[in-house]
This record gives sequence, structure tokens and C-alpha cells, in this order.
Amino acid sequence: MINPWSSSQYFDYEKLIKEFGIEKPDDYFDYFMFRRKLIFGQRGLDYLEYAIKNKMKFNAMTGLMPSGHMHLGNKLTIDQIIYFQSLGAEVYIAVADLESYATRGISFERAREIAINEYIVNYISMGLKPCKIYFQSENFDTQSLAFILSNGTNMNELKAIYGLNDSSSMLHVNSPIIQAADVLHTQMRHLGGPRPTVVPVGVDQDPHIRLMRDLAKRLRIYSVKSDHGKISVFIKGTESPEKYIDNAMEELSASSYECTPNYEYRAIYIKNSKEEERIKIDMILANLEGGFNEYAFVEPSATFQKLETGLKGGKMSSSVPDSLISLNDSPADATKKIKHAVTGGKQTVEEQRKLGGNPDICPVFELYKYHSNDDKYVTRVYEECIGGVRMCGQCKSEAGENISKFLKNLSEKKDESFRKIDDYLIKRSS
Repeated sequence: MINPWSSSQYFDYEKLIKEFGIEKPDDYFDYFMFRRKLIFGQRGLDYLEYAIKNKMKFNAMTGLMPSGHMHLGNKLTIDQIIYFQSLGAEVYIAVADLESYATRGISFERAREIAINEYIVNYISMGLKPCKIYFQSENFDTQSLAFILSNGTNMNELKAIYGLNDSSSMLHVNSPIIQAADVLHTQMRHLGGPRPTVVPVGVDQDPHIRLMRDLAKRLRIYSVKSDHGKISVFIKGTESPEKYIDNAMEELSASSYECTPNYEYRAIYIKNSKEEERIKIDMILANLEGGFNEYAFVEPSATFQKLETGLKGGKMSSSVPDSLISLNDSPADATKKIKHAVTGGKQTVEEQRKLGGNPDICPVFELYKYHSNDDKYVTRVYEECIGGVRMCGQCKSEAGENISKFLKNLSEKKDESFRKIDDYLIKRSS
């Protein structure tokens, strides 16, 4: 079972794809994390592609836990957010201060301090443009939507998804609902209405993604189904379906679809539709529904990124300080940590020259693979390692220089980034 609260690392990504129905990304996005298969899976990314191709508005959403240092593993998510922002996404970032208060006993004042100094200033320094960053404790939309969403699930479902049991704390029960509200509230009417919304995550967060996608479907009135390439629309609920069917047929006819109603079975059959038009039809109906249903959400999309390995092995985590590089580390501290990192090298220089190293299990090589935009450079490092040309000491020294340069550049931008904070933080909603 994938557990979002575990500190374990996941390596068998092919098995995860097979067992949990995660789909592989196509070649639509020309971005290094896709090219290098660092983003190994996705759910619903075709909605995002449709929005971009058709110049529709879309959202990119993530969150941060204000409980420790932002490190290179956290950076990967913001790298994606910045990329999607460059494609036109409206960006939302939730500061999970309710969760940090409940799980770590961190006061809201301290959470704000950590969020700004450890995370948000670094986001801005990395190149994030003005967006909507909010604190859960101050966001009425998230809190009220979590209440609505809690009525759409039950303990049996949460037990099946998360492995919860009768002794599980109420925090573990409530946490997934709040996270779903964080993502889905970005599509509420006063924020722009139904839109494709992408959430970059590690695979350990897939249980949350599955739940929020299911909750989004349950709150919709129009349900678009495909059967052997033919599209049908079904009207959920107990109200008389006539007005919903008639309104939908009017909207679909305006887009040249030939529709046949079946009031008895609460359905619309679209004669001249094709499988590839499913998203277009769903977006037409989502926008129609958004006019009278505040909770007409488009199922959120997700990208799944491989988790960066800590310098000492295992998952890069704030709980093992020597195994991570904080974005607030000094260049000297970062270099020292890299120098003492484990590698995929052999026991001796002679053996390394003869047999080559194994960059596929090397945390130091990941510093190149995950944090360099130069594909040719990363490929050269990889080939020199397996060919026995590159020694681990040389690789650590070079990686240390690269990361130090990045950290120095980040540090030099921070004063200016602090002055821009008000352009990013949204005020308390009520």
C-alpha cells in the first residue's frame, strides 16, 4: 500500500504503474523532468494538454508543510509549478499550517515564519512569478469546502485507500479531506469556475489524488461516459432531469453535436461524437454546470515525480539533516554534505576504472539528473561513470561546485524576494 505519511522510498515505479493504474506521460511536454522520466506517471494529464492546445485557462496547485527546511527534494515540485506557470497556469500554493499545528504542534505564528523564510522566499528566488499563496487557517473556502467534501466519503473508503483502522486518529481522517479541499477550491465560481488543474506530487501522495478525483466526480451533476467510442451524458441526483437535459442539449448543439435525449434513463446520447472528444464535451458541460453548481469541479490532474534519494540513501527528508541539502544551506555546508554522500561507485579506484560505477543507484548522480537543465551534460556524466572514466571524488567535487553556485545565486536574490512577498500572499478570506 502507498502511504502518504510514510518515510519509505519507492523504487519499483513500473510495478506502481501496473498495480495502481497510473498512466505514463506522453511526449507532449518538452521539459527536462518529462524527458528524463523523472516524471514517470500521471493521472488525467490529457485535460491539461487539452486546455493548453485550446488556449483555455488552467490551474497548477501545490502545498507546503511549514515544519522544516526546504530542501532539494522539495525543489522538484516548484520546478514543475514554475514550468506550468510559464505555460499559462494560474498558480495556487497552500501553506498547510492547520496540519503542522495538529501533527507537529507548531503555532500558526511560527508556521508563517517558516513558510516565508524557508519556502516562499526561495520560490520567488527560483523564478516563481506572482501567484496565490494562502494559509489554510485563514482560508474560509478551503475550510467550508472540506466540510462539504466530508459528506461525500465514509470511513470504509478511507480505510480502503489509506489503510486506516478504528484506532487511527481523527487527524488522519480529516487530513485527506482538507487536502482535497485545497485543490478543488481553486475551481470555485468566484475564483474562475471549473478548470483543468494539475497537482505535481510524489507517488506517495497518490492516495490523496485518487480520493480528490473521486470526490470531484461525485459532486458533478453531468457525468460523461464513453462506450466503444460513443459519448453519453448521464444526469445524477434525484431532481427531475428535464431541465438539465434540455440545457445540456442546447449547449452541445451549439457545438454541432447531434443529441438524443432519454428522460426516463436520465441520459443524452451524442450521435456524432468520438472518443477523443470526451474532454471537450466534459468541459462544455462543466462550464454549463458551473453556472448553477458551485461544486462543478473538473477532476484534478496529477504528475508523479520520482522521489530524490537522500545523500545517505533512502528518501530525502528533513528528519535526516545530513542526508539533504537545504536551500538555506551555505555553499560550504552543502559541499561538505556532498563530500560525505554515499555513491554508486566501486570499492577501489582500480575496480571503478575496470567495471565502471552505477549512476542509477547513486545519490550524487541524482544531483546532476534532477537539478541540471543541460541534457547533454547529464548524459556525459552518466556515460563517463559507467565507462570507468569518472571517479566518485571527481563527481562529488563537481556536483558540489554546481550546487554551491545554485545556492549562492539563490542567496543573492533573497533580499529582493522578501520585498516582493506581498505580491504573492493572499489575504484572509471570510
